[in-house]
Parts: sequence; C-alpha cells; structure tokens
Amino acid sequence: MDFRISLAGLMVGFLIGLTGMGGGSLLAPIMILLFRVPPLWAVTSDVTYSAITKGFGTIIHARQRQIDFRAAFWLACGSVPAILVSVFLVQYIRAHYGHLINTILLHAIGYTLVLVAVLLLARPYLLRYAERRARERKKAALAAAAAEGEEQQRGKVIEEGRPSWYRRVLLIIAGAFVGFLVGLTSVGSGTLIIVTLAFLYPELGPKKLVGTDIFQAFLLLLAGMVGYLSSGAINWSIVGLLLLGSLPGVYIGSKLSKFIPDQVLNPVLAIVLAVSGWKLI
Repeated sequence: MDFRISLAGLMVGFLIGLTGMGGGSLLAPIMILLFRVPPLWAVTSDVTYSAITKGFGTIIHARQRQIDFRAAFWLACGSVPAILVSVFLVQYIRAHYGHLINTILLHAIGYTLVLVAVLLLARPYLLRYAERRARERKKAALAAAAAEGEEQQRGKVIEEGRPSWYRRVLLIIAGAFVGFLVGLTSVGSGTLIIVTLAFLYPELGPKKLVGTDIFQAFLLLLAGMVGYLSSGAINWSIVGLLLLGSLPGVYIGSKLSKFIPDQVLNPVLAIVLAVSGWKLI
C-alpha cells in the first residue's frame, strides 16, 4: 500500500477539477515515471479509475441535461468495439510476446501524450468556435420561425438536428480510432473525442459538448474496464489508492477552477504532457 499513489491521485484529481479534461492524461505517465509501475498495470489501473470518475461526471451532466445521447451512441458504436479489440491485442501480446508488451505500451503512451498536448492547446479555440456556431444556428432558427410560422419551423429544426449518414460514419470512425488508442494507452478518452464533436456538432455548444464527451468516455472506458477485468490484469490496490486521493482532489479543483483562467493552465498542462510523452518515447 503505497500512499504516494494517493497523493498522485490527489494531484491528478485536482487538475481534472481545474481543467475538466486533459489533467487525467498525466496519470499513466506519473505512475510509470515516478512510481515505476509496470506500463500494463498503469494502463489497466488508469482505465478502471477513469471509468469510475467519468461515471460520476456522467451523473452530474445528465442531471443538468448536458448530454446529447444520439451523438454519444454513434461514437460508442465505433469506440466500444475498438477498445475491446485493443484490449484483446494487449492480452495477446502479453501472452505470446511478454518481453515486448511494456516497450510497446511505453511508446504508444508517449506518442499519444504528445498528440493530446497539441489538441489541449487547440481546445479553447474549438469550444469558442462551437459556441459561435451554436449562436448563429439559434439566430437562424428564430428568424426562420418568425418568417414561416413557429410550428412548421420547429419540425424543420428537429429534422435538421438528426445526424446525416456521413456524420454518423465520421462519428463511428473517430470513435473507433480513439477507442483503440485508449485501450492501448488509457490516455486521451476526453480530449481526442471533443475535437470530433466540436467540428461535427458545433450546434451543441460548449457545455453540451463536454457533457456528451464525458458520457461517451464513460461508455468507452467501462467497456475497457470489463475487458481487462475478464483477463485479471487490473491491480485493484492501485485503483483504490488513486480514488482515495482523486475524489477530494476533483472537488477542490472544481471549486478553484473559476480563479485560474484556461489561458494560463492549458499551455502549462500541454507542455507537461508533451515532455512526459517525449520521455516515454
């Protein structure tokens, strides 16, 4: 029982509370670089821990009606099967090429961290773009309703909100890509998906984008947790220690988030993620 892991959980939980996402990507590199936890245990513990914390986040956003379940469903159609495939691949390599598994996971985590760092810097611009598009869409809908009649236009707006076939296909492909990466690395379940949502569903607005992202990440990580659970690869002692520290950390970070602007925090976090990724490559 190494309670230093709980301190790491406290720090990561604090960053998650401050940033909403991105801070959680530090968990796996912290366990590997600072505590010398084997990469396989770091990945499986991170997936399990993140599934539990995203579950709590899902409850909060669902109560506030900030989840688009339709978009999350199409993302999950790609991400859930893909994470199960990657979990199977990890277990196959572990069983047949055990001496290679940690090296493969280290490099995969490193490259994914660098990608997440880049997207973290872009996230504020994407959310502003989504907010602007949502306002424009709302104004257009109100203007059209005034011109054609409220009841008739309401039906048109509802029809336009249904995802077309290419949006569905793109959501499934993006979900599959992210699901496979998360199964290998446990990194980026939130940051990678929100980019796709911001471009394909800008009408959702920032709050609903984040809520949908968290719910989809919960479905994805839950599938990964079940996959690793069936293989017996989860270290529950590490998961418990992480939760012991992270739950109060998330609460404290959420309370302090209004005092620290994203313009300051995001670049610092992105640099830390990029450096951590470089050290693992």
